[in-house]
Amino acid sequence: MAFLEELNITGSLGNLSFYKMRGVDKIVVRQKGGAPKEYVKNSPTFKVPRLYMSEFGGCSKMGKEVRFMMHPVRVLSDYNFSGFINKALKIVQKQDGVGELGQRAIMLSKHPDLLAGFQLNKNTMFDSVLRTPITYVLDRKTLSARVNIPALLRDINFHPNNRHARFCIDVSLGIVPDFTFDPGERAYKPSAWYTGMFAPQSVSSPWFPALKGSPATSLEIALTDQVPADDSYSLMLTVGVRYGSPMEDDVVKDVKRAGVAKVIAVAGRPEGGSLNDKQPVKVTTVEAVRGDGEKQPTVSVRSVTACTYGWRSASANQLVESAACSEDQAKAEALLPPENNMANDIQAPRQPETGARVGVPTSRGSATTGIDAPNARTAVVGQGSFVEIDLSLRVQQHHDAPGDGEDG
Repeated sequence: MAFLEELNITGSLGNLSFYKMRGVDKIVVRQKGGAPKEYVKNSPTFKVPRLYMSEFGGCSKMGKEVRFMMHPVRVLSDYNFSGFINKALKIVQKQDGVGELGQRAIMLSKHPDLLAGFQLNKNTMFDSVLRTPITYVLDRKTLSARVNIPALLRDINFHPNNRHARFCIDVSLGIVPDFTFDPGERAYKPSAWYTGMFAPQSVSSPWFPALKGSPATSLEIALTDQVPADDSYSLMLTVGVRYGSPMEDDVVKDVKRAGVAKVIAVAGRPEGGSLNDKQPVKVTTVEAVRGDGEKQPTVSVRSVTACTYGWRSASANQLVESAACSEDQAKAEALLPPENNMANDIQAPRQPETGARVGVPTSRGSATTGIDAPNARTAVVGQGSFVEIDLSLRVQQHHDAPGDGEDG
């Protein structure tokens, strides 16, 4: 890539183009070249490239809708991530093994994990600022979400990369439609039900002092008057940290391009569901059980781990702590909901040096995951196929020291 340092011009000059690009301080210079436009559109030599161009155009159209559903937190980005969104959607498009080249569908609802974990920042990652698990519940049936953020302490689990005096937590929720090729119009289009009435919704926490942190916060959000006609959509949940500067009369002004944000979850269609068969995606629930049979309630959670900028299929990293048990009661089991019966799916954990890994079936996805449970015997969660999500289960044992006169 060539740069122009002394002359500050933009536009075209002969066969050179001068332009500015976000994230680059200098003016970028590009030389015009390639085959003429009409030759590319009509020549048999470019028949296969035209098919790839058609597919990439569909990814670009769908990428526009993905970015639109990130609009409330998009100002927290520090670089132009449009190309990385298109790249992720191209990977989704390649999963279509039925459509012909040039007409392959972009079914994000079938592969939601390929977009989950997408970072909106390049210089400072979301996970480097909030170094604590964020739990959430995402419900396709009610088109709602709840995000639970634990208490944040400066320099403990909250590490802002600047000196701004205030910060708040933003949560955004939006519907992303699948795109398919329309042979009649020779173009990629979403479903007919997707109109301009579909827009992202957002909610924010109060402003907190950045030097102190914030108490535990729970944010709830729901999409009202937005009911998709079928299951050809994905529910995308994005969380960000916004910074602000205090002004007069207790007014806090947003600082643009200074925050961090991340797509923490994308809920796709239930596995095996058809386009016209709407079914809710069940949220995984986990309960710790003491040795005497008493249940220790825990929150119904999924959460997210670090991801490099751009995209990748992200795992979730969840922490569930059970109450302390006696010496003879140090065990924990994750029980399925009462209406389900997964006795045949119980998998015995392995015994590596660092702790057991227990397979966990959940309601969506296609990959096997595990639970880090050093003292857990078995774990069964939910019903359905496997998904890439890591759940960490800690069981603390307290051994009473033997009294005087007792054998060790």
